[in-house]
Amino acid sequence: MSTSNGLPTLTITFQKAAQTVANRSKKGFVGVFVRDSEAQGVHQITSVALIPSALSVDNQAYLQRAFEGSSRGGPSKVVAIVIAPGTENTTALEAGLALLAGQTLDYLAPPPDLTEAEEQVLVDWVKERRSNYFTEKLVLANAVTPPDEKGIINFVETELDTAKDSFTAGEYTSRIAGILAGLPQSMSGTYAQLPELTAVTTRTKQEQIEAINAGKLILMHDGQVAKIARAVNSLTTITTGGKEDWSKIKIVEGMDLITYYLRTTIQNEYLGQYANTYDNKCLLVTAISEYLTYLEGSGVLNPGESYAEIDTVAQEKWLKANGVETADMTQQQIKEYQTGAWVFIKCGGRLLDAMEDFQVEFNNL
Repeated sequence: MSTSNGLPTLTITFQKAAQTVANRSKKGFVGVFVRDSEAQGVHQITSVALIPSALSVDNQAYLQRAFEGSSRGGPSKVVAIVIAPGTENTTALEAGLALLAGQTLDYLAPPPDLTEAEEQVLVDWVKERRSNYFTEKLVLANAVTPPDEKGIINFVETELDTAKDSFTAGEYTSRIAGILAGLPQSMSGTYAQLPELTAVTTRTKQEQIEAINAGKLILMHDGQVAKIARAVNSLTTITTGGKEDWSKIKIVEGMDLITYYLRTTIQNEYLGQYANTYDNKCLLVTAISEYLTYLEGSGVLNPGESYAEIDTVAQEKWLKANGVETADMTQQQIKEYQTGAWVFIKCGGRLLDAMEDFQVEFNNL
């Protein structure tokens, strides 16, 4: 007779009220793919000076753009994934992705010449990773198929000019990924400036609105400076239990901070290391509560609305499934009852957006 032990289970579910909450102390890591016959492998780069000199001039420039960030901040590290040249198949890209299995990144920028087949490989990889509570977000350029996914940004531009050069959207995905990774927790990427650009894709105001509503991250130029028109991801279909603001990059970043903290804290600090007693469950609840307080002070969660507690509903359901009669038990007795290897906790808070829409009335007295 086989057992049902399997691997230890860690289930994190984001519900409508963003019920899974906590924070992540590390952010600002960008993974950038380049194709080159030299320096293949993974390189941890903390400054432009450390970009491998053996790479082509174009590849070095692509990596350097990831470091530029914006006036709101820049990434703390760029992880260069140098894969073999050639786009005839997806083998090189898949080999590069395999090297990232042990990494934790915030944003990914694919090779500038990404093919349609490679795009699908990346989309599938990111979706699989996020389903396992990793937090990579992918920046695509002019996606062939609209991703409709909160973890994927679809950067849509056809004209990107500087005083000296013109670029494709693909050549600028590292720039966008670096801007987004460098944002403080309290800020969004909306109106983050790209001052080097003298021209971007020309769109009417209505065309800008339509593009944004279609899940496209676009740029605008106000005659003085180019900037991100609205920091949105590609999500356009809101499923049951979802929220419309999940289409905002800032909101998803907050969710990912939370996911990262819960996953790493539980797996690294608690899983398998404590007896499953009521007191030890309370220690975990307290740790989560303390992080919620930090989040409330850092512009991620609305102050005064966060909570963390033992989930008595889920715990009672487990007890009944295991033959324990709970009809005459108090809520406290249910909380304290031994639950094998399982720990049931619920927590919540209201994720904060940034100031982006204004209405100001001036009265000429």
